[in-house]
Amino acid sequence: MKSSDAQLKNRGKITMEDLQHYNNHTKMELLKMMKSKEAYKRTIAVKLLSEKHDLSDKLTHLFLYTLTQEKKLYTKIELCNALSKGNVTSAKVMVNYLGKIGTNQHNVLPTHGFNKNSYPLPRDIIARTLAQMDEEILPVLIAVLKTDNLLAIREVIDAIGFICFYHKLHHHSPIIDALMLCLKDHYNDDITRWKLVRSFESFNDSNVINTLIRIEQHDKQPIIRNEAHRSLKIVTNRMKS
Repeated sequence: MKSSDAQLKNRGKITMEDLQHYNNHTKMELLKMMKSKEAYKRTIAVKLLSEKHDLSDKLTHLFLYTLTQEKKLYTKIELCNALSKGNVTSAKVMVNYLGKIGTNQHNVLPTHGFNKNSYPLPRDIIARTLAQMDEEILPVLIAVLKTDNLLAIREVIDAIGFICFYHKLHHHSPIIDALMLCLKDHYNDDITRWKLVRSFESFNDSNVINTLIRIEQHDKQPIIRNEAHRSLKIVTNRMKS
């Protein structure tokens, strides 16, 4: 059943008319609107703040804190859109929230594989937002791989793989080396190993290919063997074209 306009507004969806009505509000007024009990007003505040003002550290922290509390779909989407406009400085703040917002992250291996030739969107809301940002943030993401925060490592792998796949960074040796080291360090964690195997589809590299062949043939988890097969197919087809 199609949702009514009132139901959509209750979920935070806005129209151009809504936006125009508040277009002349000051920054202070918009910041106050961020605390409104009406979801659509919170969405308007986020959109206008992100369009009219630079994404400062203070605003980044505010958007991230709001995202941890927000329940309404369209307001959450607008918060992510606003954060995705950030730069390296914003990314350094955002990575602290990897794996901490929502419950959509993979906690167990999936039962069914992803059978498309594209790269899947990250499920973690912060990883998904980081994945939409410029490739200049990659060093910030790589730094997460060198921490001992396994939950963040799992999610940042998705963002790194996504950016490299769609920005066609197929021969980026420092990133490949960092991911290979991560595989060595966390080989016994099934979810991390599975996500790394998926990320390897982004790279045309002989070491990656050999690793995928070995995993396809010998990994103890069928879903990871299947993922290795899929990544190998994507890499080899791209190298032939």
